[in-house]
Amino acid sequence: MSSLTAVIHVGSDPPLGGGMQPAVLFHLYEGGIPRFVAYEVEADEAGPPRLSPFDGAYAPPIESDPSYPVTDLLLATYREGSAIAQRLDVLSEKARANYGRSFREMVFASDVEWGSDGFGRLFEARSQLESHPYEAVVAVGFHAGIDADMQTAIETNLERIDGSTRTLAADRSE
Repeated sequence: MSSLTAVIHVGSDPPLGGGMQPAVLFHLYEGGIPRFVAYEVEADEAGPPRLSPFDGAYAPPIESDPSYPVTDLLLATYREGSAIAQRLDVLSEKARANYGRSFREMVFASDVEWGSDGFGRLFEARSQLESHPYEAVVAVGFHAGIDADMQTAIETNLERIDGSTRTLAADRSE
């Protein structure tokens, strides 16, 4: 049985006050193969936010050095926060035109291994996203029970993102 071990919110700071206005949300489930499930957050003035799931799930290869769990999720869902979002959109469209799948399909099909179709475009996009300012906010909450290697992979990836990141971790001694 898998359990929720981390939650990642991506969005913006509200104009006034505290908190965050989320645009996308990721749940990490562990127990067997760790997988991220992604949701788009749809909000309006009429009621509470609604979560619309993206098709598929992302199994990040955390044994890679470096690992890109957060970067891949941002490329697949919310490039708008990057200063070079237009360039990233172009790379994703080139991948679709040349290989029949965009970054979203590559990430959520968990088929982004070295040598796979479109990997070069994804690798270039990862480098571009991490080397330019990311203006959206990325907030990560870790639950007790998260695999230490997974937590390290996420934290190390956050350090490479040039933008506002926040983390909240549960006490691991529980």
